Amino acid sequence: MWHLDARRLTGVLAVAGVLLVTGVGPARADGIHRGDPVSVAFPDIEVPVGGAAVDPLGPSLWSTGPTKLTGASVTYDLSGVAGVRLTPVDGGGECVRPSPARVVCSDPRTLSFEGETIEQYLPVEVRAARTARTGDTGTVTITFSADGLAPITGRSRVRVVEGRTDLAATGPVAGLIGGLGGLVLGAGVAGVLATRRRRTRFLA
Repeated sequence: MWHLDARRLTGVLAVAGVLLVTGVGPARADGIHRGDPVSVAFPDIEVPVGGAAVDPLGPSLWSTGPTKLTGASVTYDLSGVAGVRLTPVDGGGECVRPSPARVVCSDPRTLSFEGETIEQYLPVEVRAARTARTGDTGTVTITFSADGLAPITGRSRVRVVEGRTDLAATGPVAGLIGGLGGLVLGAGVAGVLATRRRRTRFLA
C-alpha cells in the first residue's frame, strides 16, 4: 500500500511541476488543457541555430484515474518561423510528414495509465538551419486525439537561440516560482520514471 501511495504522490508532484513550469505568465495561458479523463500540457521549446533542441517536443499527458485509450495520435503544425523544421523521432510511433511544416504521429497500441504523467508523448525533433535567425519565434500547434475523445489542441512556442541551450522546454518562468516549479517537476519526474514501467502500459 505504501508503494502505491508513493507512486500516486510522485505522479501528483510531476503534474504540479508541469503546471508551475508551463502555467506561469500570460504567454502560457493556452499551454495547459485540463480535461477529464485526460489533461494535456504543451511546453515551449528553444532550438539553437544550426542544431537541434536538446529534448524532443511532445505533449505531456496525465489522467484523473485509470484510463485506456485507443487510436491515439499527435499532430504538429509549425508556422511563423523560417529555417526551422520538425522531424519524426525513431520510436515515436508511426509518423508521416504530409508537408515540411506538418508531422502526424499515431500509436497503434492501447495506451493505459492511472494518474501518472506521460511526458513527450509521440514527440518530434525540432531543428534549426544555419540560416535561421537568432531571436525568431514561431508556433507549433499540437493536437492530441484518440478514439472517443474530443481532440485537444494547444500551442507551443518555438524560439531560435544562439548556440546550444541547456533546457529545451522553456517558458516565461521567473525567479522563485520558476525555481520551485523546476524542483517539484524534478522530484515528480524522478518518481514517475522509477515507476512508469509498472504504471504505464501499452497493450498490443
